[in-house]
This record gives sequence, structure tokens and C-alpha cells, in this order.
Amino acid sequence: MDTAFKFKYLECLNRLQGQDYLAAIISFGAAPTIKGKKPASLLAFSGRRKNIFTLWHCYKQEICREFNLEYFELKNRAEIATVLLYKRKMLEKYLINRNNFDFLSSLGYQEAVTMEEKLRLLKKRFAFTCPHEVGIFLGFPVEDVKGFIDNKGKGYLLARYWKVYLNRERAELLFNIYDQARIDAANAVIRYSEEYNYKQGLLPAFWPGNF
Repeated sequence: MDTAFKFKYLECLNRLQGQDYLAAIISFGAAPTIKGKKPASLLAFSGRRKNIFTLWHCYKQEICREFNLEYFELKNRAEIATVLLYKRKMLEKYLINRNNFDFLSSLGYQEAVTMEEKLRLLKKRFAFTCPHEVGIFLGFPVEDVKGFIDNKGKGYLLARYWKVYLNRERAELLFNIYDQARIDAANAVIRYSEEYNYKQGLLPAFWPGNF
């Protein structure tokens, strides 16, 4: 996303209020997941800007339903909600992948049979820190999660959506796909803001149909 496009997107985004603003934030932050390119996305909703923390709690069910997402709140305190937004079938499939399953089992998830049990254990661990295994839930390659742990976050080949330790070409391909999903979401915000007269209250709801 080049600088000029980014500024235009932010200008249009900041014209939105309330439910529309939250929907636009989610559409961008979770774009790869909404588009079905990634099992889950992790977003934090803070009370600092436009009180998005309150907006989340007011409109989360309606917005997630419209975006065909499910959500799981990993943290919800001190005016910040840390939320995993996910596609159920895609995340379930990812978690039962043999390599991912074995890695999570090595970290104590062997007794967490269902996805919900795994999410509850992840939430418990989030109470103390951001656990490394969250990368598995977010669709990061297990070898990169292991590489991050073994190398203490150093010596990586590439760093964008995650730090890459193996198969740079695959990561670059995925990063480009994720970037395009976010560009599509940003373009939707721009079109939405420019095509309707927001000041006169003529805006329809900002939903997936807009992009």
C-alpha cells in the first residue's frame, strides 16, 4: 500500500462513525480471513480512538455475522479487547493438521480435544503473555513458529505478517495475497465514503457487499 493510497484510505476511514467505523476496521484488519485466505486474524479494540472498545461490545455479533466470522475474546479488560476472528471450518482443519496438532500437543494441548477447548486453553495462557502457539491459530507455518522460538525472534529471512525462517518464496506469495485482501478492503472504504453523502445521512450500512 503506497503512501498516497494509505492517506486516502485513512481520511475516508476517519469520516465513518459508530457501527460503520468498527465494520470498516474489521474489514481491513481481518481481510485475509474474511476472504478465506487465512484461518484467523487477531485484532485489539481499544477505548482510545472513537471508543472502539465500546463499539465492539455493542456491535460485535451483528458485524461478525455479516462478515461470516466467529470470534473468541482472548482478553477483555482495561478498555482493551483482544479478539481472535476466525472461519470455523478453516481453523478446525488447520488445527487438526498433523504437524500443527503434534506441535500444540507438545505444548500441553493434548487434552484439549475440541477447537473450543483449545481456544479456552489459549485464552488462559494469554492471561500472562502472548503465547508463541497463537501463530498456529493464525495460520502461520509451524516451522516458522518453531524457528521463532528456537532463534528467540532473531535471524529470520523475512518479517511481515510473521517472521519467516523457512520457505521464503511461499511466505512472499502468502503475504502478497494478504496484502491484496487488505487493499480490496481499503478500496471498499474509499468507495463507500466517496459514493455517498455521509453528512446528509445517505450512507447504507458498510457490509461485505461493499467489497
